[in-house]
Amino acid sequence: MSLGSTAVRHDSGRRDAAGNARAMRLFQVGVLLLTLALSGCKTETPASAPALRVFITYATFRPKCLTLTVVDVHDASHTASGAVPVDEERLSDTRLGVIQDHPGWSRDLRVTAVAHEGSCAGPVIASQSAEARFPTRDVTDLGLDLRAEDLDGDGAFAAKPPYPGTDCDDTDPAIHPGATELCDGVDNNCVAGEDDAPRETPFWPDADADGYGDDGAPRALACITPTGFTTRGGDCDDTAGDIHPGQAEFRCDGRDDNCDGVADSDGFSVGMACTTPLGCSGVLACAGPSASACASSEQPVAYFADDDGDGEAGQWVGPGCVPPEPGATREDTDCDEGSALARQGLTEQCDRLDNDCNGQTDDGVTGCASTTWGVREELGDANARFDAVAVYSRRHGWLAGAASRVLHVEDDAVTPVTNCEGEWKSAWAASNGRVFLGSRAGRFATLKPGEEAEPCESFSSGHAGAINGLVGFESPTDNIVTLYAVTSQGRVLRWRYDDGGATQEQPTVLTEVASNLRAIHGLDERTLLAVGAETVDGQPRPVAFRAPTSGTTWTKEELGVSGATGFLNDVRVLTPRLAYVAGDGALLLERSRDTWTRLPTLTVTGGATPDLRALMAFGRTALYAVSSEVNDVHFFNGSTWSTATQSPATLNALGGSGPGDVWATGHRGTLLRWTP
Repeated sequence: MSLGSTAVRHDSGRRDAAGNARAMRLFQVGVLLLTLALSGCKTETPASAPALRVFITYATFRPKCLTLTVVDVHDASHTASGAVPVDEERLSDTRLGVIQDHPGWSRDLRVTAVAHEGSCAGPVIASQSAEARFPTRDVTDLGLDLRAEDLDGDGAFAAKPPYPGTDCDDTDPAIHPGATELCDGVDNNCVAGEDDAPRETPFWPDADADGYGDDGAPRALACITPTGFTTRGGDCDDTAGDIHPGQAEFRCDGRDDNCDGVADSDGFSVGMACTTPLGCSGVLACAGPSASACASSEQPVAYFADDDGDGEAGQWVGPGCVPPEPGATREDTDCDEGSALARQGLTEQCDRLDNDCNGQTDDGVTGCASTTWGVREELGDANARFDAVAVYSRRHGWLAGAASRVLHVEDDAVTPVTNCEGEWKSAWAASNGRVFLGSRAGRFATLKPGEEAEPCESFSSGHAGAINGLVGFESPTDNIVTLYAVTSQGRVLRWRYDDGGATQEQPTVLTEVASNLRAIHGLDERTLLAVGAETVDGQPRPVAFRAPTSGTTWTKEELGVSGATGFLNDVRVLTPRLAYVAGDGALLLERSRDTWTRLPTLTVTGGATPDLRALMAFGRTALYAVSSEVNDVHFFNGSTWSTATQSPATLNALGGSGPGDVWATGHRGTLLRWTP
C-alpha cells in the first residue's frame, strides 16, 4: 500500500478535489497516504486503483496538529502515518485521507486519527480508531469523528479526561498555558499555581488577629494573604487585639493604644504643658482610664476682690495660681465688702461695723455700748401711721403715711406738712432735702424743706395702683432727678423731675410684669432690683427682677427658694455685686455676684416666724429689719440675729443716712432713731 496527501477545499456543500495530489512516502513500507480537504459530499478518489478513503471530522475546536496513522492488523511493523493539513481559522472542519494499496501489507487495517494541542508534540486532545478492510476494487469510505473542548477559544483545551488538555480554566480566555502570570489570586498560566508570579505584596504576621501585623517580625511575600498574616503592618503590640494603628487613643493608662509612638496621645495628650482651672502650670496626666487632667505641683492661694470700691479687697473669689479676675489680690484687708466704712486702716466708730477690721465691733469707742435709741411717740397724732421714711442727711428726713400725714424732721424739730393729700406708701429724698412721695392712688408728690406750709406739688403717674417703692438718682450736671417707682400692678415707672423747671414730663412705663411689686432700690439705673410676688397656683411666690444693663428687658432672678410663699417686701443694693431682700416668712436673701443665698431665719419670742416688713443694710455685717410679730428693731450681723431695740408700737419702715444714723417708724406716730 502507498500513503500520500492532497488538500481538498470546502465549497458550496460538496466535496471537490482541488489542486494536485502531492504523493509523500512517509515510511519505507511502501504505503501511500493521501489527505484531502472535504467540502460537502464524497468525491472521487484522485487515484484509479482501489483505495480506502478516511473522512476525519472535528467540531467546536481548532486543532494545531491533526495526524492519521495506518497499522497492518496482522503485522504491526507495517505502519505509516502523516500529518493532516488543517485550516487554523476554522472551528469545525472535515478532512479526507486516501490510503492506497502497497505490496506486502494485509488487507486488514487499523486507522487512527489524533488531534494535538499546540503542536504535533503537544498533548493528545482527541483520538478515534477504527478497523477497515482494504477493498480489492473501487473505493471504501471510513469516517472518524474527533471531539475536544476549548470553550473559551484560547487554543488551550480543558484538562478533563479522557484526553486532558492544559487549560486549568476553560471558561476564561485569559487563563491558559503561556499567559502572563499575575499576582491576583489566580493561576493565570496553569503552571504551579501562583508560585511563578512576581511576588511584590508583603504580608506581616498578625498574632492577635486585629488586622495589623508586627513590623519587627519576618515578612512573607505572596499574592493572597497567608493564614495568620495581614497586609498592614505597624502593630506595636501583636499580643493585644485592642492595640493597633487606625484608631484613637481610647484609654489613659500609659500604653500606646494606636501605635503612633506616643502613649496616651490624641484626646489625652499626656505630657503636654497645660494650665489647671486655677491657673497653675502643669502637664496633662491620666486621671483614670477615660480622661486626663492637668496636674500641677504649684499650690493655689486665696485671692480677694474689692467689690465695694473702697480700695481694699476682702471678697473671696477663690484659690488660684494667678488672679481669678482682674484686680484680684492675695491680700485680704477688707472685712466687710458691703461697706466702704470697714477696712484695715480705718478708725473704729460707733456704728455696729468693724471699721478697722480687727475682729471686734465698736471696740474702744467710749460710751458706744450704752448708746440707746431715741423714741418719739404720737408725732402729730396718736392715730398717725407712717409707712415710709426718707432720710437725706444725719438726723434730717421725712416721714409719710396714711391720711395725708407728712412730717419733716430736723434734729429734734418736727414740722408737719399742712397740705399734701394722699395715702402715702413710699418716699425718697434728694441730697438737698427735696422729698418725693408715692401714693396708694398712683400719684406722685414733692416738696422741699421750708415748704411745709405750702401745698406740695402733685402729679399723676398716669396709672392706677399703689406706688409701693421709690428710689431716685441725681444728675451731677443739672437739676434733673430721675425717679424709679414700682406699683402693685407690676409696673416699673420712670419719672424725670426738673427741680425748678416750669413744666415736668409725664412718667413713663419701663416694663410691666405679672407681679405685685413692693419695693425698688439700686445705685444707678443699671443696678436696680424690683421685688414683690407673683401668683403661682393661687399662691403668692417671692419674685425679683433685675434691670437691664442694655436694652429694655428686665430679667427675672432665680432666687433658689422653691416652695417659699409670700412677698418680698424690701430690697437694698449695697454694691453692684451685693444686695439684700427681705420678705414674708422671715425670708432674708443675699445676692452676691449673681448668686442668691438664703440667710439664717429670724425667729421671735414663742418660736414664731415673722414677716419682715422693711429692711435697711449698711454692710454685710450690719442689717436692720422690722417685722409683723413683734415691735422690735432686729439686727443681723452676718451670722446671727439679735434685738437692736424695742418699740412701743408696730413698725412699718426703716431708713437712715448711714450706720450711725438709723431710723424706724410706724404706728401711733412712732419714730425711733439710733444716732450715737
